[in-house]
Amino acid sequence: MSIKKVVENALKMLDKADDGIVLMDMYNEVVHPADAAFKGQVVYPYNAKSFIEESFRQNGIDLTDKDLRFMLMKLLLSFEQMEANKVRKGKVNELLRENAFHDFGKLM
Repeated sequence: MSIKKVVENALKMLDKADDGIVLMDMYNEVVHPADAAFKGQVVYPYNAKSFIEESFRQNGIDLTDKDLRFMLMKLLLSFEQMEANKVRKGKVNELLRENAFHDFGKLM
């Protein structure tokens, strides 16, 4: 399973969680409490955090390691900053081309 799919599943699970607890049916599918009540399904409480940690652990990422979590956050923030700088650099280059600043700074 790709890491993108694992992250998507974790976020969906957290949307359905209530104080870190999700309800699972007999097929191990996460069920929203309102849906379970409306359909009269038998559900079992499950710790969402441990389920998410296990999903990531199976894909080689140990979320219980605090240092790893901080490094991942730093990596993602740095990556976003590089993307933002790339956009700004492209806009500056575009402005320079549009306004023909190639003679700027030359003595006449």
